[in-house]
Amino acid sequence: MHPQLADHLNPGCIDLADKLMNCHAEHRWAKFLGKCNALSEALNKCLGKEFEERRKQQLIEARARRARFDQKMQRLKEDDAEQQAFERLRAQQKSDQ
Repeated sequence: MHPQLADHLNPGCIDLADKLMNCHAEHRWAKFLGKCNALSEALNKCLGKEFEERRKQQLIEARARRARFDQKMQRLKEDDAEQQAFERLRAQQKSDQ
């Protein structure tokens, strides 16, 4: 069984989905005996391929987001370290007076 199909999510499999729906409509009873199984298997392979492509693209995007986040966190840590050093210096200057 395949997931709910959406044209914008599965653009490469639209033709197979249409063929499968037409097969089911034309062969109301024969579909239960395997008349449309070849189309169903082809659609499942197509959907699996598209899923893997989306997964790979999302992984690339997630790694890029993570790298940007790590850079921002590093800058924040550096800023915090500078701020603490500045505060220690001011405290030391006040104690010297």
